[in-house]
Amino acid sequence: MQELNKNNQPNPLNTSRRSDPIRQIRTKRIGQGIMVMLLAIITLSLVNFLDNRPVVVTALLFTVIFLLLALLLLRNGYPQAAAALTVIVMFVCVAQAMWGGAGLRSSALMGYPAILLFAMIMIGKRTFYMALIAMLVYMPILLYATQNGWRTGLEDATAYRWLGDYGVILIAAAFIIRVLASDLLALLAALHVQMDDVTQSKLRAEHMANHDNLTGLPNRRMAEQYFQELLQHAQREAAGVGLVFVDVDNFKTFNDSHGHDLGDELLRHLGQTISSQLRKSDRLVRIAGDEFLILLSDISKSADVEIILEKVRRAVANPVTIRSETLIPALSMGIALAPDHGQDFKELVTKADQAMYQAKAAGRNQYQFFRPT
Repeated sequence: MQELNKNNQPNPLNTSRRSDPIRQIRTKRIGQGIMVMLLAIITLSLVNFLDNRPVVVTALLFTVIFLLLALLLLRNGYPQAAAALTVIVMFVCVAQAMWGGAGLRSSALMGYPAILLFAMIMIGKRTFYMALIAMLVYMPILLYATQNGWRTGLEDATAYRWLGDYGVILIAAAFIIRVLASDLLALLAALHVQMDDVTQSKLRAEHMANHDNLTGLPNRRMAEQYFQELLQHAQREAAGVGLVFVDVDNFKTFNDSHGHDLGDELLRHLGQTISSQLRKSDRLVRIAGDEFLILLSDISKSADVEIILEKVRRAVANPVTIRSETLIPALSMGIALAPDHGQDFKELVTKADQAMYQAKAAGRNQYQFFRPT
């Protein structure tokens, strides 16, 4: 299960224990955010010290103490607490700058987007909404305080000191947005790669489920699907479909005497040889062992089947050398036709199987059409 953060919200950078690299990136980014804030606050402290503003310097030094505390929490393994404290410090700094500056027109307002982004990614949705609400609540309070004379701060757009102050704030905000956006892009790229891997794995699994591992041919699971497709096409063309049950003659004897490895090589050779003699619209399927099934499309008469099977028989009968063994394979084939012998796939396979045994009984190395016994 995905690990939840302190706000009971799944964090995209704080997933399960298996995502250690992501956890490390998250901790690193929090640390970088704290260090940038420290650098910015120290810089502002020096500027205000040189400008003889001890009250502001004192406030900034307290901010430095809280950031150092956040860094200590991070080093001790509490990244959520460190991130939450950093968000609070960032909010207070921006709020104080607006109070002492031009109020709602203060340039410090540009720090709020960085705070919201940091809160959303490093902690979660609830903290994001809490920070947003706090900002929206603070703005009318600031306006009310200005109208009633509670604050007298005024930002002078021509003063170089304000240019330095808000230049530092802008750089810090830009850095935080930059590194967090980079992480998001990296995560999206990683997710895209994972999705591609899942898709490829799914395709491989489907291929393995529908194909024979030895020959690479479609397996029996695909045969019925092919048959239905060919039958629908044949019905539109007023033609038929031929099912040819193929068995390798004397394969068991050959397998026992020469070994299963040589037998596997022979089956691969036969699969390639038979496929090479078929039309593009035909299908060859390995059922099991030394049994294959040929599905022939657009069959108008028995002679159409005979022409194809004669080509197959002659091609298979050519001598082949496998691991120094010269072989002359032979096939016994039985044929059932749709719709002449029926339109149910399993029934037609059974009838083609019976015809194959009739071919074996007639002397092997031949084909026979189904006929009732």
